[in-house]
Amino acid sequence: MHTERSSESDGSTASRRGFLRTAAGAATAGVAAGAAGTATAQEGTESGGPTFDGWLSDTSNYDGEVVDETGQDSITIGVGGDNELVFDPPAVRVDPGTTITWEWQGGRHNVVGENREFSSGDPTDEMGATYEQTFEEEGVVKYLCEPHVGVMQGVVVVGDVELGAGGAGGEGGDHGGGKLVLTDGLLAMGVALVLGVISPILFALHLSRNSDKLGGGGNSGDGELKRIDS
Repeated sequence: MHTERSSESDGSTASRRGFLRTAAGAATAGVAAGAAGTATAQEGTESGGPTFDGWLSDTSNYDGEVVDETGQDSITIGVGGDNELVFDPPAVRVDPGTTITWEWQGGRHNVVGENREFSSGDPTDEMGATYEQTFEEEGVVKYLCEPHVGVMQGVVVVGDVELGAGGAGGEGGDHGGGKLVLTDGLLAMGVALVLGVISPILFALHLSRNSDKLGGGGNSGDGELKRIDS
């Protein structure tokens, strides 16, 4: 005489294993996508130039180059060139006492210091409008466009300031230059973590709703054993 599992028990085991395999696969795929997305985002910032503590990390026209304008009495920086959300160039180096002129070239923008130490006023879309500032002290001056903060930002390096590849220039101001950017990779990792937490709950509900089909409630999950005469 021997025993064998009932078909109901086999169905329960297969269903349970299939559910767990699906949940685990989804979580693994999410983590893998998150890691790949994070790696891509990191590679995109490896320009070799200064990052200014992330101030220009989302500035579309910054490639790591700080344009050398030393030796000039005055320079011009475009504001919203070709209706894009950029200052052009986004990063420049000048001598102390150089006059910086921002000239509006398209779009509704303004120019505001990181800590509001200077401001062109309310945003305007007047083509050809200008705003001037002269910086006498050496240092790194960060500025932005208020309607497009986080994306449309710029830097003026005044004087012989040493710039490392990792970043330079002061603490984050009122506008939060060092911000957390939600990339696709981070979002995928978050989804994977949520799946890992809720999968056991969903599986418990799955068993509860189908207990009558999977061997009855109160059963340990092994299913009924049928007696078969040899």
